[in-house]
Amino acid sequence: MTDFEIVRLDKESIYIGNIYTVDSNMYLPKEGRFGSEISWQSSNEKYLANDGKVTRPKYDEENVEVVLTATISKGKAVEKRQFTVTILKEERPVKIVGVVEDTLTFYKNEKVRLPSVAICKKDDGSYMTMPVTWDKTDFSKAGEYRVTGEISGADIVPAINVVVLDGERKIEKIEKKARAFPIGDVKLEDEFFKENERRNHEYLLKLNPDTLLYNFREAAGLPQKDCPLPHGWEDPSCKLRGHTTGHYLSALALSYGASGNEEFKKIIDYVVSSLRECQDAMEKSGKYSYGFLSAYSEEQFDELEKYTTYPTIWAPYYTLHKIMTGLIDCYEYAGNSEALMVVTKMADWVYNRLSKLSDAQRAKMWSIYIAGEFGGMNDCLARLYEITGKPEYLEASKYFDNDKLFYPMYKNFDTLSGMHANQHIPQMVGAMKIFEATGDPYYFNAAKNFWDIVTSGHIYSIGGVGQGEMFRDPYKVARYISDKTAETCASYNMLKLTRELFFYSLDKKYLDYYETCVYNHILASQDPNGPYGGSTYFMPLSPGAFKEFDTDGNSCCHGTGMENHSKYEDSIYFASSDNKTLYVHLYIPSSLCWGDLKIAQKGNIIKGERVEFSVQSAAADIAFRIPNWAKGYKIEFSKEAKYDEKDGFIIVPSFGDGKIILSFGMEFELKGVPDDDTISSLHYGPMVMVILSSDEKYITLSKGDVFNIRKSEKPLEFELNGYKIVPNFMTNKSRYHAYFKVK
Repeated sequence: MTDFEIVRLDKESIYIGNIYTVDSNMYLPKEGRFGSEISWQSSNEKYLANDGKVTRPKYDEENVEVVLTATISKGKAVEKRQFTVTILKEERPVKIVGVVEDTLTFYKNEKVRLPSVAICKKDDGSYMTMPVTWDKTDFSKAGEYRVTGEISGADIVPAINVVVLDGERKIEKIEKKARAFPIGDVKLEDEFFKENERRNHEYLLKLNPDTLLYNFREAAGLPQKDCPLPHGWEDPSCKLRGHTTGHYLSALALSYGASGNEEFKKIIDYVVSSLRECQDAMEKSGKYSYGFLSAYSEEQFDELEKYTTYPTIWAPYYTLHKIMTGLIDCYEYAGNSEALMVVTKMADWVYNRLSKLSDAQRAKMWSIYIAGEFGGMNDCLARLYEITGKPEYLEASKYFDNDKLFYPMYKNFDTLSGMHANQHIPQMVGAMKIFEATGDPYYFNAAKNFWDIVTSGHIYSIGGVGQGEMFRDPYKVARYISDKTAETCASYNMLKLTRELFFYSLDKKYLDYYETCVYNHILASQDPNGPYGGSTYFMPLSPGAFKEFDTDGNSCCHGTGMENHSKYEDSIYFASSDNKTLYVHLYIPSSLCWGDLKIAQKGNIIKGERVEFSVQSAAADIAFRIPNWAKGYKIEFSKEAKYDEKDGFIIVPSFGDGKIILSFGMEFELKGVPDDDTISSLHYGPMVMVILSSDEKYITLSKGDVFNIRKSEKPLEFELNGYKIVPNFMTNKSRYHAYFKVK
């Protein structure tokens, strides 16, 4: 290679870890992979030195953005690359003024397991958890016990009441009230969602699978194929490498399930077979334990058990979860039995390793910021239990019970402030899967309370959560409007949790949230103009915001992005568990074949059009969701029919053949935020509307302006006071405002 080629390749492959929530010193490489020299220059050495040393702002200051410039050189070839790094401010000093005293009930046949944390009240009235060491107590006899403990660094003595009863606990498994359809039963017709899906399919088919297998073959000691080297978070030096391959498998499986395109199946079979070769080679080498498969060695897992922190290690179980889930999806959506063989061996490895650790050891591991992040390991292990019936997998799923999250959520205390949002949301998806397998209400109540807490006090107008990846103080939205709001991964997982909660309750509130999030965050997260595969990491909501799309950085949101646009079909329609009712959830042009029932909807509701449903052989009732934004509705039939309204749904019983036409009233409206009555977002039906403007100061609107908005000549474009207004999902290259000052 020439010096210029070396510099170009080394520029592309620079990896310096997570740059969005930096709270410790950064590793800045001085040499490129192919032999170039790299020097670094910080725009603000007070907070980030040229050698990577980090000095965090004080807790009463703000997070600081620093531009870090890499100069890559070899001979006469020189190029530069810039990174915008966010340095987190120090945590506010905490003063604990009280501890919540709880009562837990166990039966004699159960192991008494006390939470590894106590729920503590802070001096500002909010709550947090603190690790606690409980006094040793013998619970072998039935009776009532009061156990005290110690919180390191705190003067307050925590206490917990334990009741041990004779007999054994009886748990009646609760069945789901609704279910999803196989993804292939639904066909998309909508121009916006369908185009996102088409672009995503095209992107997936263009990717080189050998590039995404590179690190696995390297770890297994197998010969490499001729392929481009992976970049970004898949760079061979990145400690998270391998996660994108898992998302890739899931996206391929979903795409095959939805489309039936055999090209996806061919790639799935090739990648799965290649991963099996890697797993077999790892076992034969004698360097790895039985069943292990990853894109690196077992060292990161060893270090986690020593409580090593990020960035020395980076979430090894998180990466493992992506790989395992990808394999399960290939089995369930593409019928690849080899994938099940590989993933069950991986699950055996997880069980064999974690079963040797104590509850206390595992609890400490899962509480470590980023390093202990495990994604949805509890989810994929519980899924495997339901597929195989192997009890060790269910037990292993419970090894990931994270008291720091589960316990306060179960007790309905908001302790989320300062916690990494996407480190914890998928844990609740897993809690629902354990509940599905066991019926244990602990997991359901924790997940339900978590959803209520997040959507009531931590949500932005688009349905996204988190600022700079973190949950912030509850009911403080205006304070945290920035260019780093709403990590896309977090919405991906919130939607998974939302579906599961609806299946058990049929509560329309879950569907209303789902609609908001899928229209205004997920649909808006893909770049229709740039290179295919581009997706947002954050969804900026600050004045003059501008979306940035990750096309080849292989970030977490790039990975979930491949999945997001592969599965729009899975939540348009649901069926009741008794197969007597069809729920129409989303008003997206599409069709469904369900046995003898066929239903197709035409007309795009977001354009203000009526939605026409053509129905054949509808012996089942049809329940049409009345959106929370609807200003009334009108329903018409092609023949005489009856309908009723119940629990937020229009119920049409046993309609038979014919047409049903629905229209909902849509109006522009301003919706405020809880912490500042001068800040609002603009909505039109299910859509969050934005004003196109590069001004970095808030645009001021009056409450009466909603009546002065006029349509332009183009669909879904409006005008007000010289400004152009469009839905958030139509902004890609323009700067925009999603929140406004209202007078």
